[in-house]
Amino acid sequence: MFEQLFGSKTRVKLMRVFLDNPEKRYFVRELTRETDCLINSVRRELDNLINLKLINVQERRGKDGDKKAQNVKKYYHLNQKNLFQQDLINLFAKGKILLEKKLIEKIKRLGDVIYISFGGTFIDDAKATTDLLIIGELDKQKASASMKKFEKEMGRSIRYTILEEEEYILRRDIADRFLLDIIENENNIVVVDRLSRKLKSNLNTEIVQL
Repeated sequence: MFEQLFGSKTRVKLMRVFLDNPEKRYFVRELTRETDCLINSVRRELDNLINLKLINVQERRGKDGDKKAQNVKKYYHLNQKNLFQQDLINLFAKGKILLEKKLIEKIKRLGDVIYISFGGTFIDDAKATTDLLIIGELDKQKASASMKKFEKEMGRSIRYTILEEEEYILRRDIADRFLLDIIENENNIVVVDRLSRKLKSNLNTEIVQL
């Protein structure tokens, strides 16, 4: 979607990096790693963004102060005075929500999903151990393929965890810290939660059978 609007995948990835880190300064090679794009493509799009006044460029020189020195480096950062910053933030936020909804629907079609929560990178929680938790019985290969496509569209890697219901129950019963840190985090965005209803239903079935 954004590629059609902005005309370049690299440009979209760069804008995501700058908007997500408005105070940070980047060298070109840092941006190639962040975006996983070729350095020539990154340099070309940086020039475009500078011309559009969306980012600024500054030079960092060696101690000798010689402008012709080989150790002169350029670093780039978001131009927070550009007229379109808030519009871009809103646009990318809406695009992110649309991608998340698309991913949720894909996951729900892969099997019996009883819990999905977004945390970590989705809520700017750097201490989180995972970005996405999925609990249920689903095709893990197809889920992995969906996640790879989602990562490509988002322009960054996503840490995700898939637990079968049996593993969830085991971890819950032993008070597994990894699980509890996710389930009990009130900042996480829970989009599917059938845990209590599903487990209560299973318990009632076991009682009837007894």
